[in-house]
Amino acid sequence: MKLITLFLLTFLFSITLCFSQSYSLNDFEECKIPEINSKEWFDFNHSTDKEFVFSLELGKIKISKYKYVPFTEYEIPSGNLIGVNMGEFGGGLYYRQKDSTKLFFVNGKNGKDIQPKWRGGLMVPERNPITKVIKDCKLLESGNVQFVFRFNDSIYFLGGLAHMGLNFGNLYSLKYNADSFFISKSLSLQDAPSAMCIDGNLIYIACSKGFYVIDKSLNIKTIFDNLFWYGLYPTSVIVLDKQNVLVTIRGGYVKINPETKKIDLYKAK
Repeated sequence: MKLITLFLLTFLFSITLCFSQSYSLNDFEECKIPEINSKEWFDFNHSTDKEFVFSLELGKIKISKYKYVPFTEYEIPSGNLIGVNMGEFGGGLYYRQKDSTKLFFVNGKNGKDIQPKWRGGLMVPERNPITKVIKDCKLLESGNVQFVFRFNDSIYFLGGLAHMGLNFGNLYSLKYNADSFFISKSLSLQDAPSAMCIDGNLIYIACSKGFYVIDKSLNIKTIFDNLFWYGLYPTSVIVLDKQNVLVTIRGGYVKINPETKKIDLYKAK
């Protein structure tokens, strides 16, 4: 009996280690930046088992395995805003009311009459899990929405699409009162956003092939606009200080100095 118990404890401990493996920057090594479509670049592109997310906890870097989630939620007093990004299959900003009997308006139009714009509808089958997420929700704005966040004491949402010949992004502001939403486009980007981070009064955005910084006046500064990581899908951005920004990509991470525009690449071992 004791042997069986010991075996089970050992087995369960092994499973726990398997699913709670911790990572550090020591699990990465510096390497040369590859040319797009080179053998070295394809090594990164095929490293689907080496995708990570960096975050800061009490000033220390926490490294987790990346998991794709096609939606984000942001709570407001009257309900939840849900941003959906299904890539080439569309998306939108949706609204789940706490009281679904109340009327609401979007830029003066009855919210129940809002229809998807061309190329902005959600084109997924009913069996897709995202349909459960937006069940009983109303569309506020069509088009892919990847991030919903507060900045400058206002709510913004950000999204876009990089697919075949398309590559663009949009930043929208959203204001609301008890029954009305006012949505307006604040910025157009020539690149689809993939990951972002707010640090003080700056927004750092890693896009499909570039890296940008937006200040509190919504001026956008291009740090890089044609990086090697196109096709390597940035997953997170953290700011250690103004000269050290880390961006995770498939197969590793990049260290950027936005002030000197210096970039270093680290590959997962």
